[in-house]
Amino acid sequence: MMLHAILVETHANVDLLEKVIRKMTGENHYFFVHVDRKTKKYQDFLKLASHHVFFTDKRYNVRWGSVDQIYATLELINKARSIGVEFDYYHLISGQDYPVHSPQYFDDFFSDNTKSYMELDKKSLIEPRYMYYHLNGIMNVRKGFGGTLKRYSLKLQKRLSSLFQLRKPLPMQPYKGSNWWSLHKDMVGYILTYINQHPEYLTRFRFSSCCDEVFFHTLAFNSKLNYTIVEDDLRYYDWHRTYPNEKLPRVLTHSDYSKIMTTNALFCRKMENPISNDLIKELDKDL
Repeated sequence: MMLHAILVETHANVDLLEKVIRKMTGENHYFFVHVDRKTKKYQDFLKLASHHVFFTDKRYNVRWGSVDQIYATLELINKARSIGVEFDYYHLISGQDYPVHSPQYFDDFFSDNTKSYMELDKKSLIEPRYMYYHLNGIMNVRKGFGGTLKRYSLKLQKRLSSLFQLRKPLPMQPYKGSNWWSLHKDMVGYILTYINQHPEYLTRFRFSSCCDEVFFHTLAFNSKLNYTIVEDDLRYYDWHRTYPNEKLPRVLTHSDYSKIMTTNALFCRKMENPISNDLIKELDKDL
């Protein structure tokens, strides 16, 4: 039986996480949870702890797009590897993900499997994320003073970069994709070994922006194991707005059920109580 480490990055919605754990309960499923340091009701999460549910020893204040997202993911992986269980797969999900199928379906999908699953974005421009200095880890750059400072800072850096190189390029061909993935143990082992042997690679991503979508993909797709990668993260999202200024990916409702079930997704997001409750009940009806 394959052993699965479900790595969860969350900051709220403890009730939703409890439902996820309950649905995926199995002797071969273990949960490792990083709760954002800003979260005020941390003790509510700790009530979920069990012999199959663990919490990271260190908690990061994960600002949007900051390197702390990478730190939190590595903390989760290292926590999973510290409990004395050799996992076959590591699955990174958010606290707003929900499993689409039953635990048996999930296990059957990965049975005797050695592939790793990562979405690959071949269209977006990647370089500005790491070739300029970003303030994401220091302040909120999405609005207010932080947003204004970000605009002026990047404008200045673009001018300066035409005169000289501001930052060293990455040591290998960069790749980008969704930061939610399912990786085989061999790929995870390779990534950790590389980071341990080249700590400067991790350091290079300080003052970057949204590079949790670059950090792991760059290592994986440049590795000797790249032939094992399936360019699919096995997640369902909806990036199409149904009304102006709707946050994306949009919160899923019962009306999304049929679309979800036509895909090969194992997780779907974003879920929120109570908007997604009817959808969750529909996804659970066969349990």
